[in-house]
Amino acid sequence: MRHRVDHDQVKSLATQRLSWAEVGARAGCTPSYARMIAGGKMKLRSEGAVTLSRQEPQTLSGKSASLPAYDHPALMDGKTIYPSTVVNIGEFDVLKSAFNSAKIGKRITKGRWKDFPVFTLTLEERATCPTACKHWRSCFGNHMQFAQRFVAGAALERRLEDEVAARAMQHRGGFAVRLHVLGDFYSVEYVDLWRRLIDKHPELHVFGFSARWDYHHDIIAKSLIDLAGERWDRFAIRFSNAPVDECSTISIEHPYQKPEDAIICPQQLGQTSSCSTCALCWQTKRRIAFLQH
Repeated sequence: MRHRVDHDQVKSLATQRLSWAEVGARAGCTPSYARMIAGGKMKLRSEGAVTLSRQEPQTLSGKSASLPAYDHPALMDGKTIYPSTVVNIGEFDVLKSAFNSAKIGKRITKGRWKDFPVFTLTLEERATCPTACKHWRSCFGNHMQFAQRFVAGAALERRLEDEVAARAMQHRGGFAVRLHVLGDFYSVEYVDLWRRLIDKHPELHVFGFSARWDYHHDIIAKSLIDLAGERWDRFAIRFSNAPVDECSTISIEHPYQKPEDAIICPQQLGQTSSCSTCALCWQTKRRIAFLQH
């Protein structure tokens, strides 16, 4: 699924004295894409209230999957296929409203996090991921040519401290951050940052997925698993294709392959419109099965 760009924001920015590069950077898209939106060449689908997103719900029904060559340079070098979308922090927010994501949705409608607005963070796939990831080749980032990927490191972490503090001030009732639309936890220090943020800001709640589950051989995984185990109520990170039956996910190619203990992602099957209208990933510790896409 492609990253969803706020067309109204692009059109507003385009009226200011900014270059197309600056407009794209602030809106989270490429300069050429921003120019097409501003020129009316890119249209939105009809907006529905149920989706909590600018886009209509998208399921996997009727869609085929494709893979890049195993020796594609991006796969061999551990990078995204779209290097021009990797950006330094600059002057724009790194936590984006999930209103731009058809799958995630901007506000949670059920469960213990009900009414929380949702924000997302996107890093560079493969560059921040363990090579053991089962989706090294089939990463859905391969189909997200318009997503803005932030460079990992100290600048990102400083910005996150500032932005989480600002969101906490704005949303006293609580808010959620989806980690990560693309990418993964890339260092022990980065995991420690999220531990500090969780401790410092009671408004902050996190959910997401990580391919780092090898507790005994990956020091990043050890730190991450410890944090998720201690703070699952507010740090609901699931471990992708991990050999455990709780707080994990499993990839399957067809619903017939679902293990008895797992639940197939309802959004993928069209049973709910988005993560925000589902809430299973942070409401239950049961294993979630995801169809390959």
